[in-house]
Amino acid sequence: MSSNHITTDVHKLIAHFLQENNYPETLKQFESEHGSPIEPHKLIDESLTQIIKDRINYNNLLPTQFESQIKLDDGYKDDQIVEIIKNQFRHWISPSPIHREKLIDLDGLVISSSYSNGLVYLSTSSCKVYVLEEGGNLFIHHTKFPVVIKKIIPLDGGLLLFVGMNGMFYLSELKDEYELNIISEFPAHTRLIVDAKYIKFNNVDYIITLGWDYYLRLIKLEDKQFTILSEIKLTQQGTCLDVINYENQLVIVLGKLENTLLDVYTTTKEDNQLKLLYKISLNDAEFTSSSFSPRFITIQYIHNTIPMIAIATSHEPYMRLIIVSLKEIDQIQKDNQDEPPIMRNQIIKNINTLSPQDKYSQPIIAWRLINPNSPNHPKNNGIWIMGDDGIIRGVDLLNDKLIIISDAHQGKIKEFITYFNQDFNERLISCGVDREVTIWK
Repeated sequence: MSSNHITTDVHKLIAHFLQENNYPETLKQFESEHGSPIEPHKLIDESLTQIIKDRINYNNLLPTQFESQIKLDDGYKDDQIVEIIKNQFRHWISPSPIHREKLIDLDGLVISSSYSNGLVYLSTSSCKVYVLEEGGNLFIHHTKFPVVIKKIIPLDGGLLLFVGMNGMFYLSELKDEYELNIISEFPAHTRLIVDAKYIKFNNVDYIITLGWDYYLRLIKLEDKQFTILSEIKLTQQGTCLDVINYENQLVIVLGKLENTLLDVYTTTKEDNQLKLLYKISLNDAEFTSSSFSPRFITIQYIHNTIPMIAIATSHEPYMRLIIVSLKEIDQIQKDNQDEPPIMRNQIIKNINTLSPQDKYSQPIIAWRLINPNSPNHPKNNGIWIMGDDGIIRGVDLLNDKLIIISDAHQGKIKEFITYFNQDFNERLISCGVDREVTIWK
């Protein structure tokens, strides 16, 4: 005998489980007793199986988690994580760039910046891209594009990729007079591209994109032409991503809106298809979903070490910096042949940066780069943070102390790059809503 009940997320999860595991008769009986059809559906991005497995893992972690709390940064440290901190982090290196010089006056707000081979590239809200000498002494050229350029990505072979606000790729090269020449155009997405990263993997150029249309795409560049190799439509809007070559695999780490789970993707060796490998929890203090989102991701991988993922969060009123580790990919693939697992207890650091922000903020962070000429064994030596209050901060990851570099701008810092120039000198370039473009030496 059937009766009408209110359909909840629990009903949808159970229906999804029955459908995915080939229990059609049980599903029919379930709907009959429920009194109405039930649309099978995951909860946000998790199936019933994933939720139950994660809950079991979460409960198993609890006894050891709270015994090992370290007061400095809210993280929970086991012996392995303490060893990672000891082996891979070092104190903030002094001196750091603190001497400021004005780089250039522009007629628009800087949207994106990049450095390559002694040249600085700046895109502005006026649809222009400026090319400058690294020292800032010479303005070389500017080019007008059909749209605002959201991101500038230097590629191998002297090519430049300009990512438009309209979802288009503009592949370009510099002429002898430093004028930008558009070689080809490609519709990577139908809407705004939220983030895009470049990697050369096995001598092939790849662009990984995250679109406002919910698509994650793997795009190959060959003979100056783009081809979409694989795509996945996400169930939630993506916010940020980064990519590395780890254990001879292309590994993508992705953050999503209103979700404290990072997705870790790799590609199949046979046909370069994107595959969700596992998820990393950023919030071991609570089970499943969240009260914050990852807004910026950057990975630093030093050869023969464990890759470190730095995440800028949406916390208010101050952004938090979370550092997590990337697991051994091969081992995860061997251990988990069914649904992608959720890995907890991966948090190395969870630090209040005192960098103010609100719900509209787009935080910017960057690993402090390692001098390629350094004779010492390289280690992760800190994080740069660009503040909505115009202050450049550094974070010492050994003692969690903040290093205030300067009141760089009046208002938000909208764009920032760090690099070593051709003389191996560390440089920063910051761009604010005050339309000041500053180089730090």
